[in-house]
Amino acid sequence: MKDSDFKGLTHRVGQLKIGSCGSEVAAGYKPDITVVDTSGQLKFILESEQKTDRKSFLGAVVKAQKYAEECKASPMLVIVMQPQPNTTVKQIAKHIQPYVAWLKQRLNGGLNLSGVLVISDTDYQASVNANELLGSEAFVKRGVSVQA
Repeated sequence: MKDSDFKGLTHRVGQLKIGSCGSEVAAGYKPDITVVDTSGQLKFILESEQKTDRKSFLGAVVKAQKYAEECKASPMLVIVMQPQPNTTVKQIAKHIQPYVAWLKQRLNGGLNLSGVLVISDTDYQASVNANELLGSEAFVKRGVSVQA
Protein backbone atom coordinates (compact mmCIF):
# COMPACT_ATOMS: atom_id res chain seq x y z
CA MET A 1 0.00 0.00 0.00
CA LYS A 2 1.35 3.42 -0.91
CA ASP A 3 2.15 5.82 1.92
CA SER A 4 -0.46 8.28 0.73
CA ASP A 5 -3.12 5.54 0.60
CA PHE A 6 -2.21 4.39 4.11
CA LYS A 7 -2.31 7.90 5.52
CA GLY A 8 -5.67 8.50 3.82
CA LEU A 9 -7.39 5.48 5.38
CA THR A 10 -10.13 5.97 7.93
CA HIS A 11 -8.14 4.46 10.79
CA ARG A 12 -10.43 2.97 13.44
CA VAL A 13 -9.28 4.73 16.60
CA GLY A 14 -12.51 4.87 18.63
CA GLN A 15 -12.30 7.50 21.39
CA LEU A 16 -8.68 8.22 20.46
CA LYS A 17 -7.68 10.68 17.74
CA ILE A 18 -5.06 11.02 15.04
CA GLY A 19 -2.20 13.06 16.50
CA SER A 20 -0.09 13.41 13.38
CA CYS A 21 -0.11 12.22 9.79
CA GLY A 22 3.36 12.24 8.27
CA SER A 23 4.45 15.42 10.00
CA GLU A 24 7.60 15.82 12.05
CA VAL A 25 6.86 15.01 15.69
CA ALA A 26 10.48 15.18 16.89
CA ALA A 27 13.74 16.27 15.30
CA GLY A 28 14.14 14.09 12.20
CA TYR A 29 11.19 11.81 12.99
CA LYS A 30 8.08 11.72 10.81
CA PRO A 31 6.02 8.64 11.60
CA ASP A 32 3.22 7.87 9.17
CA ILE A 33 0.50 8.15 11.83
CA THR A 34 0.45 8.78 15.56
CA VAL A 35 -2.64 8.22 17.67
CA VAL A 36 -3.22 10.01 20.96
CA ASP A 37 -5.83 9.97 23.70
CA THR A 38 -8.00 12.95 24.64
CA SER A 39 -5.23 14.38 26.84
CA GLY A 40 -2.71 14.17 23.98
CA GLN A 41 -0.85 11.15 25.39
CA LEU A 42 0.73 9.00 22.67
CA LYS A 43 -1.00 5.59 22.35
CA PHE A 44 -0.02 4.22 18.91
CA ILE A 45 2.65 4.80 16.30
CA LEU A 46 1.80 3.43 12.86
CA GLU A 47 4.48 2.90 10.26
CA SER A 48 3.71 1.66 6.75
CA GLU A 49 6.57 -0.03 4.90
CA GLN A 50 6.33 -0.85 1.20
CA LYS A 51 9.83 -2.22 0.90
CA THR A 52 10.99 -5.39 2.59
CA ASP A 53 14.33 -3.90 3.60
CA ARG A 54 14.88 -5.38 7.04
CA LYS A 55 16.91 -2.35 8.13
CA SER A 56 13.85 -0.16 7.64
CA PHE A 57 11.90 -2.26 10.13
CA LEU A 58 14.70 -2.01 12.69
CA GLY A 59 14.87 1.73 12.13
CA ALA A 60 11.14 2.00 12.77
CA VAL A 61 11.55 0.24 16.13
CA VAL A 62 14.50 2.37 17.25
CA LYS A 63 12.91 5.66 16.18
CA ALA A 64 9.58 4.77 17.82
CA GLN A 65 11.30 3.78 21.07
CA LYS A 66 13.30 7.01 21.17
CA TYR A 67 10.20 9.11 20.52
CA ALA A 68 8.17 7.21 23.12
CA GLU A 69 10.94 7.73 25.66
CA GLU A 70 11.05 11.46 24.90
CA CYS A 71 7.26 11.68 25.30
CA LYS A 72 7.29 9.58 28.48
CA ALA A 73 4.67 7.42 26.81
CA SER A 74 4.08 3.69 26.26
CA PRO A 75 2.59 3.40 22.79
CA MET A 76 2.21 0.29 20.68
CA LEU A 77 4.20 0.35 17.46
CA VAL A 78 2.23 -1.08 14.54
CA ILE A 79 4.28 -1.85 11.45
CA VAL A 80 2.08 -2.31 8.40
CA MET A 81 4.01 -4.06 5.65
CA GLN A 82 3.49 -5.22 2.12
CA PRO A 83 4.54 -8.90 2.19
CA GLN A 84 6.48 -10.36 -0.70
CA PRO A 85 6.89 -14.01 -1.69
CA ASN A 86 10.29 -14.07 0.02
CA THR A 87 9.42 -11.80 2.98
CA THR A 88 6.42 -12.54 5.19
CA VAL A 89 4.97 -10.85 8.25
CA LYS A 90 6.19 -13.75 10.40
CA GLN A 91 9.71 -13.49 8.99
CA ILE A 92 9.93 -9.77 9.73
CA ALA A 93 8.56 -10.23 13.26
CA LYS A 94 11.09 -13.00 13.85
CA HIS A 95 13.88 -10.85 12.41
CA ILE A 96 13.26 -7.84 14.65
CA GLN A 97 12.50 -9.85 17.82
CA PRO A 98 16.15 -10.25 18.97
CA TYR A 99 16.73 -6.53 18.44
CA VAL A 100 13.66 -5.60 20.49
CA ALA A 101 14.87 -7.97 23.25
CA TRP A 102 18.38 -6.49 23.05
CA LEU A 103 17.05 -2.95 23.22
CA LYS A 104 14.91 -3.88 26.22
CA GLN A 105 17.96 -5.35 27.96
CA ARG A 106 20.03 -2.23 27.19
CA LEU A 107 17.31 -0.16 28.85
CA ASN A 108 17.28 -2.41 31.95
CA GLY A 109 13.96 -3.95 30.95
CA GLY A 110 12.33 -0.58 30.53
CA LEU A 111 11.18 -0.37 26.93
CA ASN A 112 8.73 2.45 26.51
CA LEU A 113 7.00 0.68 23.63
CA SER A 114 4.15 -1.35 25.09
CA GLY A 115 4.39 -3.70 22.12
CA VAL A 116 5.36 -4.13 18.52
CA LEU A 117 2.89 -5.62 16.06
CA VAL A 118 3.70 -6.49 12.46
CA ILE A 119 0.66 -6.76 10.19
CA SER A 120 0.23 -7.04 6.43
CA ASP A 121 -1.31 -4.15 4.55
CA THR A 122 -4.16 -6.39 3.38
CA ASP A 123 -4.91 -7.51 6.95
CA TYR A 124 -4.78 -3.89 8.12
CA GLN A 125 -7.21 -2.91 5.37
CA ALA A 126 -9.48 -5.85 6.28
CA SER A 127 -9.44 -4.68 9.90
CA VAL A 128 -10.45 -1.16 8.85
CA ASN A 129 -13.21 -2.61 6.67
CA ALA A 130 -14.43 -4.77 9.58
CA ASN A 131 -14.55 -1.69 11.86
CA GLU A 132 -12.08 -3.25 14.32
CA LEU A 133 -10.59 -0.73 16.72
CA LEU A 134 -6.87 -0.21 16.59
CA GLY A 135 -5.31 -2.34 19.33
CA SER A 136 -8.43 -4.45 19.90
CA GLU A 137 -8.11 -8.20 20.34
CA ALA A 138 -9.50 -8.84 16.84
CA PHE A 139 -7.05 -6.33 15.36
CA VAL A 140 -4.02 -7.79 17.18
CA LYS A 141 -4.96 -11.32 16.06
CA ARG A 142 -4.51 -10.26 12.44
CA GLY A 143 -0.80 -9.53 12.96
CA VAL A 144 2.24 -11.04 14.64
CA SER A 145 3.30 -9.63 18.00
CA VAL A 146 7.02 -9.26 18.61
CA GLN A 147 7.96 -10.59 22.02
CA ALA A 148 10.86 -8.93 23.84
